[in-house]
Amino acid sequence: MSAVNRSLWRAVVAEGEGLKLANLVTLSRGVLIVPTFALLIAGHPMAALIVYGVAASTDLLDGWLARRSGRSSAFGAQLDAAVDNLFSVAILGFLLLAYPGVAQRHAIALIVLFVGPVAYLAASWLLKRRFLMFHFWSAKAGAVLLFCLWPLMAITGSEAWLPAAAALVGLSRLEQIVFILRGGLDLNAPHGLAPIPRALELQP
Repeated sequence: MSAVNRSLWRAVVAEGEGLKLANLVTLSRGVLIVPTFALLIAGHPMAALIVYGVAASTDLLDGWLARRSGRSSAFGAQLDAAVDNLFSVAILGFLLLAYPGVAQRHAIALIVLFVGPVAYLAASWLLKRRFLMFHFWSAKAGAVLLFCLWPLMAITGSEAWLPAAAALVGLSRLEQIVFILRGGLDLNAPHGLAPIPRALELQP
């Protein structure tokens, strides 16, 4: 193994302290994007959905493993967020392949779901010169619904989940904008109307 590969292994998989299973599980979520797309393109939507379900479940498993092993870290959280963002973008591709014509039927919902978060980040940067991703309950619920969107549509046979998810995600982004305008900085605040201690206020 080259010095570069050893360094990458220590930084991502081992974090300098031996194998970190939580990071491997996180990375597997990104890796499973490829076979999911391959199965959809090959015309095997049910098999693709099963692989997707395994991939989506790792979003719960990696955090649990990190806490269980006592090796939670800022790097692990950043890696998880990066893979989540990649996986979220892939979800759009999965839906477009699994449901031909869905872009025409639910254009606004898809824009809110997949363009809205990018627009929010741009707005947070313009307002405070930093990217702020708050862990509101609404944001957590929106992320869960987004990851469950394809399975829910497949199980119920209904595309009504798309506008429902878009409404939740859109309202959550607006809630975060309100919190920023109120001077909020605490990324772990439960909601947009949470108290703002002066020590945590954002400076203009």
